[in-house]
Amino acid sequence: MEFAAKIVVKLNPKWRQVEEMLEKAIRIAAFTIERTSKEDCPVDTGATRNSITAREAGKLAWTIGPSTHYAPHLEYGTIHMTARPFMIPNAEKERPRFTKAVQDITREL
Repeated sequence: MEFAAKIVVKLNPKWRQVEEMLEKAIRIAAFTIERTSKEDCPVDTGATRNSITAREAGKLAWTIGPSTHYAPHLEYGTIHMTARPFMIPNAEKERPRFTKAVQDITREL
């Protein structure tokens, strides 16, 4: 006995447009965090500041951060050095603008 089923999924026709708008909002937020983090990064040689990049990690995902091995020590501190955060505060500052942008975009659905 053979069993076959057909499943039809109808997406809102606006979804593609909404997805493109979300991609743009994420990209803007990522580059804003990159820029403001570079401005706030503690500088000795400038290596950590210059290593901060925003990189696309998927269709709706980005990674933002420095690549120097000692960057976490600057952000979080050590037993010998107080924290001088420059990434997390800027991500937190961007959160309300990003949240509002996403709410405005998804309201279109």
